[in-house]
Parts: sequence; C-alpha cells; structure tokens
Amino acid sequence: MALRRGGYSSRYLGAMIVLAFVHYAVNSGLAAVGEALRTGDAVWQTWRKSYLWTSLTFFAGVSAASVIARAVDAVGVYAVLGVLPVVAVIYLTYLTYLRNIESSQERADEAQRHVEELSRYIAEQERIREQFSQVEKMSALGVLASGVAHNINNTLAAILARAELMLTQSSDPKTSRGLEIILTSAQDGAKTVRHIQDFARQRRDRDFQPVSVERLLLDVSEITRPRWKDAAEAADVHINLSLRNDSRPFVRGDAAELRDVLVNMVFNAVDAMPRGGDLRLAAEELGGSVFISVSDTGAGMTPEVRAKVFDPFFTTKGVGGMGLGLAVSYGVVRRHGGSIEVESEVGRGTTFRIRLPAVAAVADEGVRARAEAGGEKTRGKRMAKILVVDDEAPVRQLLCEILEESGHETAQAASGREALERFDAERFDAVFTDIGMPGMSGWELARGLRERDACVPLAVITGWGETVSSSQKEAARVDWLLSKPFSMAQIVEIVREVVARRKTAADAPEPRREGETCDAACAC
Repeated sequence: MALRRGGYSSRYLGAMIVLAFVHYAVNSGLAAVGEALRTGDAVWQTWRKSYLWTSLTFFAGVSAASVIARAVDAVGVYAVLGVLPVVAVIYLTYLTYLRNIESSQERADEAQRHVEELSRYIAEQERIREQFSQVEKMSALGVLASGVAHNINNTLAAILARAELMLTQSSDPKTSRGLEIILTSAQDGAKTVRHIQDFARQRRDRDFQPVSVERLLLDVSEITRPRWKDAAEAADVHINLSLRNDSRPFVRGDAAELRDVLVNMVFNAVDAMPRGGDLRLAAEELGGSVFISVSDTGAGMTPEVRAKVFDPFFTTKGVGGMGLGLAVSYGVVRRHGGSIEVESEVGRGTTFRIRLPAVAAVADEGVRARAEAGGEKTRGKRMAKILVVDDEAPVRQLLCEILEESGHETAQAASGREALERFDAERFDAVFTDIGMPGMSGWELARGLRERDACVPLAVITGWGETVSSSQKEAARVDWLLSKPFSMAQIVEIVREVVARRKTAADAPEPRREGETCDAACAC
C-alpha cells in the first residue's frame, strides 16, 4: 500500500518488474516443462522456441495492474470496475492469439514432416529411376550382344567344324598343324562370345555338373596365392587368408566359371587392402542354398559406389581397371540360378555373398553313371538317314559332309516349309534344324514335325543356343540343343544316339504319324 501511494518511484517500478519476472519465470517454466514432457524435446529448447516471447505479455500485465491500482486510488473502485470488461475483452483476445500461435506451430510442424516425407519419396523415386535406367541399358546391351553372338557363332561354326573335317582328311603334317591353329583360334573366338553373353547376362544354357564347394574354395585360394601372399609380401604387405567351410555342399554349375568369379572377387579384395589385412573365404549351407562369401578388411565402399559396383564399365581403379569383372561375375551367378549381395562400409571392409542352389552330389553321380551307361549303347554302326535344315548353305553343307563322312545318308532343306514337304514325302531317322530361319522358325518346324511324328529324334543346332531356356526346349519337345560353333565330335555323338534309339525301336510298330502319341517302344 505504501508503494502504491508513493507515486511512480524507482522503488515502485522495481517491485513491478520483480513481480512480472517471477510470474513469467514460474508460469513459462511450468508450461515449458509440460510441453517438453509431451513432445520429448529438451526443456530449454521448448522454452526458447515457444515461451521466450511471452515475457512481453507478463510485463504488459504487470503494467496494466499497476495502472489499475493507481486508477483505483485516483477515481475509485467503481470506475475501475467499469473498465474491467474492456480488460476482459483484451485478455480473451490475448488467449485467442495464443491458441492461434499454437495452431500455427502445429501446422508448421506438420508441414515440416510432409517436407521430410516428400524428400524421402523423391530420393526413393530417384533411386528407382536410376535402377530402371540401368535395366534399360542392360536390356539394349543384351539385345545387341545376342545378335552379335548369333552371327559370330554361325561364322565360327563353319570355321570350326570345317577345320575339324579337313583335319581328319589331311595327311600333310604342315597342313594339319595349320588346321589345328585354326581350330584353337575358333575355339578361343567361341569363348570370347560366351564372355560377351555373360557380360550382357544373356546366356541361359545349363550344361552344368555337380561342383564341390570345398574343392572350389581350395582351388581359388591356391590360384590366388601368388597375388595375396607372394606379390603382397614382396611389397612388404601382409594379407592373412582364412578358409571356412561349415558343410560339404555341392552346387550345380560350371566349375571354371565359378572359379573365375571367386578369383576376381579375391583380387578385388587384395586391391582394397594396400596396407594388408584379413581375407576370408567361407561357405555354409542354409535352407537348400549354399552361401559363399568373400570378405576383406579393406577400404570399403561408399553407398554410391556400392550401388554401381555391378554396372558394366564402372571402376574405381582409374585407367588400370576395365569395370567388367563384377558385371561379368553377376551374369555368371545369375545364369547359375543364384544371386550376389554386397555389404560394405567405408573403413570397415567389404563382403560379397553369393547364393547358389545346393544339390545332392550322390544323386548327380548316379544320373551321370546312367548317362554314361546309356552312352555305351550308342556305339552301333548302323546307317541313318538325316534331314538337315538351315537357311545358311555353308553350315547346311558342312553338317551334311560331317554326317556323310561318318557313313550316314543326308538330305537338305533351306527352310522350314521345305523341310516339312520333304518329311512328308520321305522317311527320316532324325532331323537337325536351325532356329532362326525366314518364313518358319525352328520352333515352328519342331511343332510341325511333332504333329507328324511324335518320336522322330530332333536336334536343334543354333547360334542362339546359349540364350535358349530349358522351358523352350521342353515346350518344343527337342531331344538335343547344340550351340554353334559345334564340334565334329558333338555331331557324331548325337548320330550315335540316334542309331541306338533306332536299334531299340527296331521291333516296335511302325512310327506313328499325324498326331499319334508315342509309347515306350519309340524310345523318345
């Protein structure tokens, strides 16, 4: 009361300021604590963000209270009561303002969450777009590689088989040596074509055998030893390689191709450890699959590098790298029915994990034994009459010469329709046909032949052979699928089996025609 009656002295103003500060500190502190507990944010950050500015309202309230007190002393309490509705309106307006501020803050927080979600969505769409772009590039590359492979295979088929045929007829050592060089060069060319198809992920042939994973890991460790041990120690770098095989699994595949994949990964791991480290080869069998891993403690990869590691021509080795090793490895593993995953972190190393279907080695050996026993039955000498169908005259004539050299009778057809006409007019023991022919493809011809004779042995010899799936072969009911370039021995072996089948069915009824079904006597 004494302060109020003493006028607006410094003491009076100081008391008002203290009163305002105490109210502000207590109220804003309690409110900040409550909101921080609700949102999980720090109390200090919540207070600074939402309640720092409210100090003005507290000081304004104290000033208003001081004015009202002075007014009561000056004009009386009733006059002050008349002013209270105005003060109430101001207060309610202030409360509405606070609620609007809180609502705006909530909308701002929600907008920020939407922005974050949109940013994640845009990043995901960008990643999908990059993947789709890569798929498109690989698809176009696959089409190009497949067409190139087909044309080259046709050319190599004529070179390889013709050289083999001439080699059997040559008595001049110098000429024989020249033909052997031609054979070797043609085989190297065929191998190059297969690498192109692996690179473009177009090969789908499945001429696989059971492969011991234990033997595979041991071979890889020995093949790469000069790199991770001898060369590394010569450069005063120490790399420790460890092998772990928790089971004795087998996989079905091409041992040489799988070795190349693992050797390439080991070499990459050595390159990633210029100061030495630990290299680990491991295999384990889980859920019907074999997981082979190659791990290192090297430099590791960034997420950007890891996302492109299987892209063709992508390399981190500068001019020293072609960027094809892992791209080809990816194609090889996919052709084996498997997959590759990579885990890597900068400074903590890299792990490549290959998954391949496991097989039972004992069962596969039994199948192989039966196949070899069946092969012994194909040693017959009886003659066969074979229809050769190919739109390329050099290949067609070459096949006929190989068959005639083996003592068999041949007939030629340059198209599928001509082949059907000849098949209707004459009786053949087997048909050899290409796939890619104008007018009627080899698949269409195969279906036409099966409608006429369900048991006639049918061999498809094509430059597209390594891109043909087993389902396509089964749908066309083809007995043999042989890829160009072929060898003379492969053709002769097929004919031997044709003769063996004919001998088996010698006492059977006449071959069925015009859609009749095949029984066991046909030996289909």
